[in-house]
Amino acid sequence: MKYSIALPGGWKMSLVDIKDPVEAYEKMTNVAKAADETGYEGIWLVDHFHTVPYPSQEVTFECWMSLAALARDARARACWTDRVLQ
Repeated sequence: MKYSIALPGGWKMSLVDIKDPVEAYEKMTNVAKAADETGYEGIWLVDHFHTVPYPSQEVTFECWMSLAALARDARARACWTDRVLQ
């Protein structure tokens, strides 16, 4: 059975306690690396550029550039967003 994991990209206020964007990116990268090390097949980021349940000025990473950067830092065999390319 193959598993994937959704990374903390800030969309659901998952990075609200981290004010430094570099530290927030490192947290997201560390989750991706841990997924690699524990055998997850791929990683996901949500394609929303605002927070929920309400828009805020908290750190939120844009998914396409973040996945490209994570491809450098993580070895996940697949990287996805919640959007389907047509």
